[in-house]
Amino acid sequence: MRLGIIGSSGGSALIAATECLKRASLPIEYAVITDRPCGMEDWAKENGYAHNRIEYSGAEAFSEKALRYLSSNGCSRALLFYTRRVTFPLISKVDVWNIHPALLPSFRGLHGVRDAITAHVRIYGATLHTVDEGLDTGPIKAQVASAIDSKMSLAEAQRLSYLHKVLLFLIWYDILTGRPEGRSRVYTAPVGDVIASPGIWLPALNDSFQEFIKNVPEA
Repeated sequence: MRLGIIGSSGGSALIAATECLKRASLPIEYAVITDRPCGMEDWAKENGYAHNRIEYSGAEAFSEKALRYLSSNGCSRALLFYTRRVTFPLISKVDVWNIHPALLPSFRGLHGVRDAITAHVRIYGATLHTVDEGLDTGPIKAQVASAIDSKMSLAEAQRLSYLHKVLLFLIWYDILTGRPEGRSRVYTAPVGDVIASPGIWLPALNDSFQEFIKNVPEA
């Protein structure tokens, strides 16, 4: 299965999720699009994944070029690790998903982690959703959440957000492979418990993630 990835970050959550898939002996190939030099681009090149850098000169122009590249690489589904907007024709031709670092519909936009912590939320999480023409308005497919206290720093929240992103990526993989929707699960990690709805269905992948969270590295 070859999946499209669009991003411009260091790629730490993507890299960790990929290692979980490998430990579970599950197949994965990527076609990676970046718009600038970044850690995700370096990782794709080092690991032999298809990669293309597309300069961002506007949502429509970028989306047209991204669609051509993903289509040429046989990708009908893609995930965003991206802070810039994508639009038609990409989102009408490719099944595009996003991981938003907050519990939608609250805290939409680019600063979900910061905005949630600033608002002193007591339940903090992330959302996997499909992408439409709005800003974080597409249908919600999965959510993960953790209880936090008022003393949690932004750095600690960002580490927890990293764990949330890894988990939602694996849930995305589970969903795309057509497996039955997993039941809700609670995962216990050093940075705090995480409830996922749905959780990971495939036992080997669930076990791989459980092993990963025993010692969650810094994001």
